[in-house]
Amino acid sequence: MLSPTFRHVPCMKQAASIPERRVEDLTQEMFFNDFVLKSQPCVIKSMACNWPASQKWRDKEYLKSRSGHHQVYYYPHENYSSLLRQVEGETLVGLGEALDRLQAPDTRIGFVGTATPVEWLADIGAMPFLGKVQPAFFYPFVRYFLYRDAGTTWHYHPFDETLMCQVIGAKKVGLLRLENPHRLAVRNIFFKEDYYEDASKFAGFEGAELDWHHATVEEGDALYIPPLWWHGVVPVTSEFGVTAAIPWRSPLPVIAESIRKMAAGQADIIGKTNATHVAALIEVARQLGLEKELAIAWERGN
Repeated sequence: MLSPTFRHVPCMKQAASIPERRVEDLTQEMFFNDFVLKSQPCVIKSMACNWPASQKWRDKEYLKSRSGHHQVYYYPHENYSSLLRQVEGETLVGLGEALDRLQAPDTRIGFVGTATPVEWLADIGAMPFLGKVQPAFFYPFVRYFLYRDAGTTWHYHPFDETLMCQVIGAKKVGLLRLENPHRLAVRNIFFKEDYYEDASKFAGFEGAELDWHHATVEEGDALYIPPLWWHGVVPVTSEFGVTAAIPWRSPLPVIAESIRKMAAGQADIIGKTNATHVAALIEVARQLGLEKELAIAWERGN
């Protein structure tokens, strides 16, 4: 049965496909001009196929021997945006135990999100179209999502660009630009997250002018997700999978536009308590002449 992440969201069946580019055909200039500077998502085909991780991370014992000692939070459910939902059933375990649970025959669903296995960085290969970029404001260098039939409910990133790299397994992703004619109504539904069980929350949206998009991210592919795009994620199969999310700092024009939208109340800063480089964000806002606007947005955020 399709996850409620998509099932109760209208028009996903008619959603438009986002563009695809093969990694060997994508130059740095093309990637930034056609996608990053325009905040346009795209699928990058075969990006991670030749990474060492594509083979090594299939071996549970290899992962455990490298990083099994790290402590992580294990969840017996999807990756929710709502804190109240997310902490239900939360347990702190060793990463080795979490890997055992996720690959146990009787496990129906499970999820771990962590940035701690620094030992895995050596298994991540090149991204020739990206070049040298600055660290993200809100997120660590790599976040690893280990899962068993668990997706991620609808959310967005207030700052930073993201490559969602499918190392093991495939996922379907729905996308919707945050700036849309029904922004506040959509925001309230997605943030409350009660749409997950109650399809009526989207009643009346069937004919709304909302520009839904979708992508299938096959194993070895990557999805570029710009900031201020809603996205929900559903695994294609019920098998064990691994996603590596690689963020970096947006170009200055994108940062400036995001701050202006947030100051005007068109978007909210979410997750600010977990931001890793707040001082850098404040300094960039000062350089852009948007320090006051960032302060307004920060006060409104959560």
